[in-house]
Amino acid sequence: MIQLQPALMRRPRVMGILVVSLMLMTGCDRTEPKGSTSSGFFRARIDTITVRDSVTVRDTIVVVDTVLVEREVVKKIEVPPEIPAHYERAWKRQVAELRADFADDKTSFSGLGSMKVSVEMNEDAQDILSSQRAKDKFELTLRRHGVPLSDLSNPYLVLQVQAVWDEDKALLFYTRVSLMESLIFYRNDKPHRNFVNLWENSGYGYVGKNVARETFLETIEARAERVANLYLSAN
Repeated sequence: MIQLQPALMRRPRVMGILVVSLMLMTGCDRTEPKGSTSSGFFRARIDTITVRDSVTVRDTIVVVDTVLVEREVVKKIEVPPEIPAHYERAWKRQVAELRADFADDKTSFSGLGSMKVSVEMNEDAQDILSSQRAKDKFELTLRRHGVPLSDLSNPYLVLQVQAVWDEDKALLFYTRVSLMESLIFYRNDKPHRNFVNLWENSGYGYVGKNVARETFLETIEARAERVANLYLSAN
């Protein structure tokens, strides 16, 4: 019996057949309550032990090689056109014009190159001094102080000399120097050109006929020196 039990445990299916055969041969009562025992072999309860085979399941991991595929992606991007340089300069100039301050005397002469001289005199003044002599005196003083002059320049220096005799035969004279420049202005979206007065210096006085010529020349020289000082300090 001791030798038979290990063999029966190793063979579960055979053991089940042998147990049934022994019970039929010996007349074992299968209706005996579970858990009862007996001193005799033929009256003892025999438990059936079933051992199932252990199966080890291994997960199979399939490794697929990674292939890097380079793709050329063509993407359409809207690039704004480059703003031309003259457009940008025009815009900056327009903004600067809108923000421009009123110019003082020094600013009016800054950045100027050469200037053109023009002389205007009435008849009474020309009876004392010719317009050509007045122009020569004015231009000579400016050149002596280093102010460049040219008949082709846009800025104008206009010298005005006017005189009138009063009832007492005294001469009333008036002198004025103006800096005029040609500018463009708009009316109804149409451009127009005109000369604008940027700066002026003027004065008047009385003089006797016998000293009127020398007084005119001295006054013209003083006006020219005033212009020269402003031009040199601004440039």
